[in-house]
Formats: sequence, structure tokens, C-alpha cells
Amino acid sequence: MKLRTIIKKNNNKNISEVVARLKAGEVIGLPTETVYGLAGRCDSKKTIENIYKIKNRPKSNPLIIHYSNINDALNDIHKDSRAVDLANRFWPGPLTLVAKVKNRSICKSALSNMNTIAVRVPSNSVFLRILSKLKIPLAAPSANRYGKISPTSASDVYEELNGKISVILDGGDSLIGLESTVIDLTKKKAKIIRHGGINKKELNSIMPLYDNDNKEKLKVFISPGLSNSHYKPDTSLRINALRPRKNEAWLAFGTIPKSFKGIALTLSEKKCLKESAKNLYKMLRSLDKKKCSRIAVQKIPKLGLGIAINDRLKRAAFNDKTNVK
Repeated sequence: MKLRTIIKKNNNKNISEVVARLKAGEVIGLPTETVYGLAGRCDSKKTIENIYKIKNRPKSNPLIIHYSNINDALNDIHKDSRAVDLANRFWPGPLTLVAKVKNRSICKSALSNMNTIAVRVPSNSVFLRILSKLKIPLAAPSANRYGKISPTSASDVYEELNGKISVILDGGDSLIGLESTVIDLTKKKAKIIRHGGINKKELNSIMPLYDNDNKEKLKVFISPGLSNSHYKPDTSLRINALRPRKNEAWLAFGTIPKSFKGIALTLSEKKCLKESAKNLYKMLRSLDKKKCSRIAVQKIPKLGLGIAINDRLKRAAFNDKTNVK
């Protein structure tokens, strides 16, 4: 059944309504500091199944569980000193920890029936307020069709899921614009399995972390964002481009060449990686609407947030035969 989807303003009345809807098992579009999430209570099998159905997401791909505070998140995992140190330094914030699950009230299907769980405490004030009022952790994958560009605004969620959910709470544009960094703590050697809103240098200030850089083939996904093909626009991508070609839309890193007369946007005129991360999905989505034959993305340095940006672009261009310099 097609639903009537409404974007609601962020105010006390609508937050109370959203909390009531979530308690009743409804799935809602909510803002986070990373990207917008498709949120539902994590202890309801029916709600979790609905999240997978709305996104058309494989059930083998687990969901991140979001908490209102550090203690509750750590109490639901078999924590060690590494988890405590990372949580105290980076939560609330764009960091997800994967560990062995301790709380058995969380729906097994949210964890893809595994004995591990991905947890985080978001820093977005609207989301935290809802979590605090609800007093139930929320599963909240990105609020988009599976494999497509993640949403960073309420209007993006509407474009993706209009007719599939009833309410989207508008919390403004996502502050970071990229998903959380994910660290696997299930083994003796902690490793980054998804680069995101917190870069490796910041993390290494707390502890040394192994980075498999996608070289280690994963037999199962213990976290979202690990499939080879992800974050894809409908338009084909050419990444690591040195210059635009004729009939291509151009996504620049820096200034747009004055000689280029086609469709173009820049992630950041000043080549700021933080600004580029925030703009990446928004600009890919905008260029995708132009119905060009291809989008060329200028080469971006692989350092700091640039590592996460390049990860997203590589997955967005996966299996694209035009993905050449």
C-alpha cells in the first residue's frame, strides 16, 4: 500500500508525534549528523522486517543500532578497554563499533542473525532527543533505496522513499555528509572496516588500528557499507578524472575550468576535504538529475576524509566500464 509521505518541521509537537509513532513500531525518516536514517525500534521483528522491505536491503546486511548515551551502548556489547577508550573519545559522534552482542532483546534479524552488533551514539541533537524520549535504541540505516546515493536532507529522503514511509522529520542538512567510521573490535587486532566521518589519524591518537583497505575479502558483512557496489547514482561515473571530457558532467575538486562550458559543480573551491565530504552526496544527486551520459569526478587526495570520499566513489563506480581516467 502506498503511503502519504509528509515532511514535518523540527518542533516539540512533531518530535512528540515521531516518538509516539516509533513506539508503535512505525519506521520514520530522521536526521543524523552523518546522513539521514530510516529509523525503527530495534526490539521489534515486524519493524526491522519493514526497514529491510522499504530499502529493498539484503537481510544478510546488518543494521547499526543507535543509542542515546554511551553507557547504554557499551552495556549492550561485550566491551573491553578499546571500546571504552574509543567511546569516551568519539561518542556522541560518527563512530560505529562492532563487537559481540550482549543484549538479547535486540531483534536477531537487525543483526542478520549474527552474534555481533554494530553500535553508535549519534551527535545530532534532534536524533539524540528522540532517542532519550523513546528510551529504546533505534536501528537506522541510511534512508534510501539500497545501493543508491545516501540522503543528506529531508527532501532527499522524500525523493528516495516517497510513498513508502509516512513521516520524515526535517533536521536540516547533515553536518558531515558521510556515514560513520566503523571499527571491528571482534578480534585481537582492531581494524577499520569502513572509513567515514572520523579519519584514521584521529583514531590512531587513541590506539593503533589495522586498516585492511578492502584488501581482505569479507565472507560476511558485520557492518553496513561493505558491499562493492554502493552509493550509486543512476548515471555512470568516471572517477579519478584529471579533466572533464566533452558531454560529461563535471564534479570538480577545486575551481571549475573557465573553458568548460558544460554542466559542472565543485565539491570545494578551496579543496577543503571536510566541505567536500559534506557536499559529495548532495552534488552527485544534483548531477544525476541532469540526465547526462556520464559524471566525471576529479581526482581527490587519499588523505584524511579524502580516504572515505574515495571509498564512496570507488563503490559508486563499481562495475562501471567507463570508470577510467
